Amino acid sequence: MKNFKKLLAVLLAGLMLLSLAACGEKKDDVVKIGVLEANEIGMANMSTEEHWAHMNADHNFSPDVELVFEHYNNLSTALMDLESGKIKNIIVEESTANYIAARNEKVAITADKCVAYFSMMTMDFNREVYDILNNAIKEMKTDGTLESLIENELKAYINSDPVAKDLPHFDGARTIKIGVTGDLPPMDFVAANGKAAGFNIALLTEIANRAQVNFELVQIETGARAISLSSNKVDAVFWTRNAICTACGGESAEMVEGTLVTESYFSDASTFIMLKPEK
Repeated sequence: MKNFKKLLAVLLAGLMLLSLAACGEKKDDVVKIGVLEANEIGMANMSTEEHWAHMNADHNFSPDVELVFEHYNNLSTALMDLESGKIKNIIVEESTANYIAARNEKVAITADKCVAYFSMMTMDFNREVYDILNNAIKEMKTDGTLESLIENELKAYINSDPVAKDLPHFDGARTIKIGVTGDLPPMDFVAANGKAAGFNIALLTEIANRAQVNFELVQIETGARAISLSSNKVDAVFWTRNAICTACGGESAEMVEGTLVTESYFSDASTFIMLKPEK
């Protein structure tokens, strides 16, 4: 939680400056910020007063500004509230912000400040699944496959929607259930036909071929990832670990108790998306 407070402080420092610039001279008395549940561990348990006390100590923000954090189970609802004016900003990763901005001329994004790490997470009693996933990711890093996937797959998704592809199937092989949300395009994406697509599916395809395992995709909500793991609804989920801010000393991210998190397969900036000021 300590690291998340530092991350939020740095992001909000930039947010306040952008808000001031967008408004000309006067800043809002209330700044409402949308956050996906479980995107940052422990955030839902922090009060507005705790957020404010930490940020004000570091940045000496005006006490006239009230920070209100709205928590969402899915990105689509947060985006609707952003467009309607219910919230002023949404905290997302830069790849998702770029994806949204390329499809919505009303949206602007902040400069990147901090780094978030994309990994896969299992329960600690599911060590065998963890080893399958983690070993494959490590191999892909070493042999250059992961870098090639990022260059050839991920960057292409910014201007064109990912196409749903069938995962490989191996007769008689073990089946591992993976939770997908569709809430972080183009990483975690669900196509118009209801099938999962995006970079995470390209990653799973490579892991399946290497480990000779089958993956069954299970649709879950972002905020239900941890409970889906602990209840055995799924064996693994995609997880964005608490962003580690280089400006905050680059400390280790907090983890969910009783879980195992693989090596990261992608790193990205944590940033805000907001509506452009009206001309």
